[in-house]
Amino acid sequence: MAAKGFIQLLRLSEKGRQRIQQGQESQEDRWSGVAFVLGGKRYVSPLGEVAEVLRVPEYTPVHGVHRWLFGLSNVRGRLLPLVDLAEFANVERGQAIDNAKRKVIVLDHDEVFSGLLVDEVLGIQHFNKASYDAQVVDAPAGMRLYLQGGFKRAEQDWHIFMLSKLAVDPRYLNASL
Repeated sequence: MAAKGFIQLLRLSEKGRQRIQQGQESQEDRWSGVAFVLGGKRYVSPLGEVAEVLRVPEYTPVHGVHRWLFGLSNVRGRLLPLVDLAEFANVERGQAIDNAKRKVIVLDHDEVFSGLLVDEVLGIQHFNKASYDAQVVDAPAGMRLYLQGGFKRAEQDWHIFMLSKLAVDPRYLNASL
């Protein structure tokens, strides 16, 4: 009886070792990012470009700026400009948005620190690198400048939204009227 238990332990150990090896192999073939929804379309930003994701914080409205910069918030002692990404990129929202699902994706790139209001954050998503397509299809015109291809999974397009491209756009950097 003890021998059977020991053999079973060896089998379990081998299965675990194989799973670890498969996981390491798939890690190299995997691309990960923070996924969000804007105007009914799915986007994903590289993990290394997203500083954090927040609930919509309390904010003070800002006057004398473009409508897309809708407020300023104090987040842990840092002044965070809040940008409505759909308003900035002229993305149509075909249906009513559930305010409880809205989130802020924080961009902290070089000297640029700001929060992007999106319709919903879907968490971290993983994609097989082999499914990457450099072509941008079915994306709103105002978003295309910041996209770098995408992935297709379960018949849905996931556009790669590069926060680093947004952070160097002069239009984004100058919110004053």
